[in-house]
Amino acid sequence: MTFILNIINLSSSSVHTSSMSACSPYFISTNIDIRTTYQYIQPCPVSTPCRCLCEIESKRLWIDCFDQQLKIFPVFSKITTDKGRIEWNVDLAFNQFDTVSMKQSMWVPDDMHIRNLVLSGALAYDLIVQLNLTHRNLINLWPSQRHLPIIDDQFELFDDYRMDQSEEEENDDIKELFRIKRSISPVNVERTRLLTELTLKLREKTKRITTFTLPLAGEPSPVSNLYLDHNSLDSIPLQALYNATGLQEIYLSFNNIIHLPAYAFGFAHHLTRVDLSYNRIISIDNSTFQRHPKAFAGPFLIDYLDLSHNQIAILEENVFSYLVNLRLLKLEHNQIHSISAHTWTGLYRLKYLDLSHNSIENFTQAFYSGYLNELNHLKVTSNSLTQIGSCEFLSLKRLTKLNLSGNNITTIDTCSFYGLHQTKKTSPLNVHLRANQLEAIHPCTFKDFARSTVYLENNPLVCNCSFNYLLQNQQSIAYTGQECRGGFVYQTEQQVGLPAIRKTNSTTMKKPLNISTTCRDAYRTYQDLCLKTDCLNECAPNERFIIQVTTVPPPSGVVFLYNRTSLLMIVIVLVHYSRFLFICNICDI
Repeated sequence: MTFILNIINLSSSSVHTSSMSACSPYFISTNIDIRTTYQYIQPCPVSTPCRCLCEIESKRLWIDCFDQQLKIFPVFSKITTDKGRIEWNVDLAFNQFDTVSMKQSMWVPDDMHIRNLVLSGALAYDLIVQLNLTHRNLINLWPSQRHLPIIDDQFELFDDYRMDQSEEEENDDIKELFRIKRSISPVNVERTRLLTELTLKLREKTKRITTFTLPLAGEPSPVSNLYLDHNSLDSIPLQALYNATGLQEIYLSFNNIIHLPAYAFGFAHHLTRVDLSYNRIISIDNSTFQRHPKAFAGPFLIDYLDLSHNQIAILEENVFSYLVNLRLLKLEHNQIHSISAHTWTGLYRLKYLDLSHNSIENFTQAFYSGYLNELNHLKVTSNSLTQIGSCEFLSLKRLTKLNLSGNNITTIDTCSFYGLHQTKKTSPLNVHLRANQLEAIHPCTFKDFARSTVYLENNPLVCNCSFNYLLQNQQSIAYTGQECRGGFVYQTEQQVGLPAIRKTNSTTMKKPLNISTTCRDAYRTYQDLCLKTDCLNECAPNERFIIQVTTVPPPSGVVFLYNRTSLLMIVIVLVHYSRFLFICNICDI
């Protein structure tokens, strides 16, 4: 659907004869806004200056209190119905209350449910499009001569991980952004500038929330999605989240939160999405995402966790162990300098992990965890890596994209990528090694890889026979880039250990240019060398070590979908336990 906001001089509404609302038979449409085709409806559970709206197409009800200079949180009145609760969306952004607090626990009538409670302090594009808030008074607030387009069909929203493999192959940036696909264009830059300018104008006459104690508990639960981003909170609103069993999504980005306390989300057993990006988080308690001792269940349904753009330096072991349904974890732009395999305990379903723009110098055995069996996209760009050791990705059996660009990698072990070997029946593997310091790659490094692509742009590559061998004789890797294009400079002596990869945009070239006798002789040497390379036996001890690391039991009371790896682990544990009981019985006899 396409929404376009044109700043034009029109009357605010065109009065129509009262009729039944398109959203519900319990409301009467008093008039309609001819620019947005939204109905103004009565009765409204909130008094003026707030208004009640009906989105005709989506059948959604809105209480619009956006930028109404409210100093006190509005009180909602009851609307009598004979068919259960009515679901509303409430927009309270840009008002005059810096403290949102109500003492009574039942601040929402029992016949009312709030799907989206918006207290955001910014006019972010994705928020406007996601919530379809074209009734936000933007037309009245912006000067009449300006044009502010918001066109939904030019951008794609990815609110959860639904990308299939073909889409990933077409555009790598899609998976990296997930929530929104933004093309870099003058139009988009202008749109961002206009939204930023309007946000600043609104903030001049409004306040940012510093304290949030509005109770979110109750039976039935009052709020599903809570937007508190772009405010001045310095801590998690624990009083509000205590017993908030109905909360499904919470957005706390762009605040001043420093610490994540124990059981911060311990009651929210329906919570699926948590956004804590762009704060000042330094530390995370080991029980932050655990079930509260007094709770029926904890936040084990969280599948999206954003901790990017903070100041986290250390990730404690088992800190995410309760999040057995987590699929996307964003940790980029922090200060993480070391990681442990035990950090990933419990992350059975994790598919996307972003560790880019940190201070990691070495991740030896950091991914030796059978819990990462479902991971298919690992991003460790712009860190301080200098080398990749052998057998580092053994447990990442389903990895289809490995991004190590923007480091200082000079050395890659022959068996570094063992375990990632792809066959024709599986998805292709994309290895990104752009902007490193690679001069040579051993000719057997990508042995037996199928339909794989290695990106090596902006490396000081040396082009010689082993380079050509990887392209022509292995016949399993596609290369991209500009280095070494247009032929090869051969040396008179064979150099078995030297380089790297030929890159060409032409995947149909069958015969390399100017094959010298020296290279033909070198190919036989490389062939013998690759046959003797035995990564299987070299990595066998590491595989046994992975099993030991993975035998940490998940927290009690956790529900998750078992995969084949986890079932095998359970069988192994049960076998050992039965043997233990048998020995104990013998001892008793």
